[in-house]
Amino acid sequence: MASLRSASPRLRNYFKENYIPQVCEALLCGLLITCPEDPLKYLQKMIITIMENGLESLLWDMCIDPSMRPKIRRLSETYMEQLFGLDDQLMSPELMIKACTFYTGHLVKTHFCTWRDIAIPLINEDELLAEKMEKAMEYDNFRLQKYIFRLWHSYTEGQKKQLPDILLRMQKMCRRYKLIAILTKWRDKARHKYKKREDELMLKHELQLLKWRNKLKLKVVAKEESIFPEQSASETSLAGEIPECDISLLPERVISRVRMNSCIVTSHFHSVYLKSGFINLR
Repeated sequence: MASLRSASPRLRNYFKENYIPQVCEALLCGLLITCPEDPLKYLQKMIITIMENGLESLLWDMCIDPSMRPKIRRLSETYMEQLFGLDDQLMSPELMIKACTFYTGHLVKTHFCTWRDIAIPLINEDELLAEKMEKAMEYDNFRLQKYIFRLWHSYTEGQKKQLPDILLRMQKMCRRYKLIAILTKWRDKARHKYKKREDELMLKHELQLLKWRNKLKLKVVAKEESIFPEQSASETSLAGEIPECDISLLPERVISRVRMNSCIVTSHFHSVYLKSGFINLR
């Protein structure tokens, strides 16, 4: 490359007039992209095509199949001329000056901004710090509220899922307490009726028992006064006059009391009877 750049003007003009860089570029690009099995036959065929079309219409992708052509944009007219160092393809002084000016301006701007940020102190640092602290507190409060809201949301969702079960349990409890209250009232009422019936039967029995005792006493007194030997007939008439009382209808407590009273009365009657019989024998 260095020898071509330092070649004589005649050789350089020869390359330029015969389009040698363009031909080499087209052939090399075709070889690199197409990669034919026989490169020599491919070069021969492409050279014949270039000769038929003419050097003036030569393009760098002329030897590439249309389906394989790369869709890129070239930065210059040809790459080979830049490699060979032809004057018309080298960068012009005007472009170099523009590039250097842009680079220098960008560099100065970057360094100036850096120096300004470092050298010039910040104004109202306390206010900026207070503003940053306020923003930080707002952000922290927002995160805390968000966290609490998530916990509350999960709790409410759980309560919503448990609500049907809670309502069902409350309904069961209400029904249970209602049934207990109804049964309690029914039990108290039944006890009251039973006690009332028991008292009525007890009173009735005591009245009958009192009448029976009075009549029995009257009979015994009359028996002692008259002292007749016909005791069996008096017993029969006494038993016939006593009113009947169905003891099985009474409660157990009343029945036991009736039996006890009956035993007492019977023993008293036997004692009186024996006493009257002994007097008759004398």
